[in-house]
Amino acid sequence: MPTIHSGRAAMFAACLTAVVATTAASQGTACANKSSCAEVSSFVANVTDFRTSVSGRYRVVTTTIRFQNKLDRPLILGYVPRSGIATDDRGNRYQIGSDAGVRGIGVISSGALDVKFILQPGESSDARFEFGWQPGQEIFGTSYEVELAIREINPVSSSQYTLGKEHALRFTGFGTQPTTVASSGGAVAPASTPPAPVMPAAAPMADPCAGAPRCYGAGPFVAQVSNLNGTSVGNTRHHLIRVSMRLSNLTAQPIILAYHAGSSSAIDNYGNRYTWGRPGTHDVSASGIGIVEGNKADPQFILRPGESRDATFSIVRYNAGGNPIGTGYSYDLVIDQLEPLPSGQIRSLRSYSVGFHDLGLSGSGVNANQPVQPNVLIEALKKKLSGKPK
Repeated sequence: MPTIHSGRAAMFAACLTAVVATTAASQGTACANKSSCAEVSSFVANVTDFRTSVSGRYRVVTTTIRFQNKLDRPLILGYVPRSGIATDDRGNRYQIGSDAGVRGIGVISSGALDVKFILQPGESSDARFEFGWQPGQEIFGTSYEVELAIREINPVSSSQYTLGKEHALRFTGFGTQPTTVASSGGAVAPASTPPAPVMPAAAPMADPCAGAPRCYGAGPFVAQVSNLNGTSVGNTRHHLIRVSMRLSNLTAQPIILAYHAGSSSAIDNYGNRYTWGRPGTHDVSASGIGIVEGNKADPQFILRPGESRDATFSIVRYNAGGNPIGTGYSYDLVIDQLEPLPSGQIRSLRSYSVGFHDLGLSGSGVNANQPVQPNVLIEALKKKLSGKPK
């Protein structure tokens, strides 16, 4: 009997070892014990940027996560609503207040599935999440962790989808200083040891920005900041920043791009937050490019293969008082790729969360507190802001 028991024990141990090895292989080693990274069977998620800021009475945590497809087929992902929580070391909880706090990736709802966040085999793309908390007398913490759930969406026909696996992700080890974990632009290489079935190990993807500064690669196009200027408006009560951007088509087909209303924001080197305008109003902060707002999309910004065009985006910090305008910025916005339908209608095919970090004011000897070159949009905003009572 002892011999029989020993044999069974050895067999059980061998089976357990095989199961553990298989599970480890299925998870891969792309994260290599990094607390800012999470890996599941179908994708790798890396936090590429983490920042804290202040917006009125709220403290805000902004996290950019890069998702990378490990499969040999297209992968559709969506954010599970009310799953996102950021917690500091004092136990304070920062929450995503509405769908507007989720950018670049669709939100799964009972009414309809947003299936625009599609990753081709080996492809990666960014999504941005904003968590807010309104403190009272509480002391806020200095280190943070982030949790959220991402769910796979499986196509069953050309227009029907079912929900797939849900993945709970957790990221830790973030402090109060801006943390850039990976480069802000371009694609990254597929995971080195993905599970089966997967694409074979591939060489790193070429940098679509070709090393250019202030540049972000977003699949079919690149976006490059050409100028960043600041001024004071509203009898110097408000600070206004103008971002000039060049968008270039990388594909062999014409593409239509548009700015996603309400998505433009920045954080300066003092931790102050700039946004597109006042909540509850229409977003008119973009010029030179069409805007997607609600069920309306303006398809004016068409790029032929290899063509580049410029657009301008303005962001404002209200009631800044006598504080100086920042000299360095982290800037984010969402650019939609539009598709014309046979019916003559326009739909949003894909949303891209575009982000730039460590942007300095442009020009030699620029003084952030002096007026910049006049701009039609800025002049209109000046009149609008100056006419409003505090």
